[in-house]
Amino acid sequence: MRIAVKPLVGGKAQGPALVSLEPISFLGGVDPRTGEVVDPHSPISGQNVSGRVLVFPGGKGSTVGSYVLYGLARRRRSPAAIVVQKPDTIVIVGAVIGGITAVYGLPPDVLRDGEWVEVDGDAGTIRVKGVDAHDVVTCFLRSRGRILLLKRSGKVGTFKGVWAGVSGYVEGGEVALERALQEIREEVGVQDPRLVSSGEPVYTRGAGHLYIVHPFLFDIKTRDVELDWEHTEHRWVAPSSIAKYRTVPKLAEAYESAASTLIETRRKAKP
Repeated sequence: MRIAVKPLVGGKAQGPALVSLEPISFLGGVDPRTGEVVDPHSPISGQNVSGRVLVFPGGKGSTVGSYVLYGLARRRRSPAAIVVQKPDTIVIVGAVIGGITAVYGLPPDVLRDGEWVEVDGDAGTIRVKGVDAHDVVTCFLRSRGRILLLKRSGKVGTFKGVWAGVSGYVEGGEVALERALQEIREEVGVQDPRLVSSGEPVYTRGAGHLYIVHPFLFDIKTRDVELDWEHTEHRWVAPSSIAKYRTVPKLAEAYESAASTLIETRRKAKP
């Protein structure tokens, strides 16, 4: 699979992933001579960053940590590449002066320790060997302040019996929004939804699969829906209640992604 990310430092590199779900302090947290993680509180304590694709949320601690990365690069003990969720001064400067291929924009829980990862810092892509990627849409339909949840039937291929929004796979060269509108027509019989906002993709993992979820928020005029074979029940719920249901992975996060885009748009529109 290939995942689109944002480039920080160009070049191509590959290696086994070393994943930390917590930020990393390079000064005092990583041995500047060997690359071993010596911070006892780090989830990857005792591991070595050398030759690995280091995947983590971001840096923390002193900005001198940038020079730890630079020193590791000079000793050929640096990570093969860096994949960071949110770039910060420590990581950016360290990667630039150390000449370490680096990209950003991917949550660290998308990758697994030991997976073979190819990073293209020029094109802004990541490829993970042995993992299939699927683009899917998740549509949240809103009526009078409530959001439509659908219970998936036993006839669907994945996530049977749990709650979801209107969803479907994006096929081939389809545009995600066009697929979203098609799924709404097919799954609930709504012909004229009004697009309110779309959010940043949300990533979820399954066995050998990555789902890249493109979330959309629509307003509809009626709460009368016609379910197809993919669903057995529907409920109109407050957005804050989504997390209380047994849902497909990260459904609440997908809604927040779509809704936060709307909030940000309104904020920018204010004089």
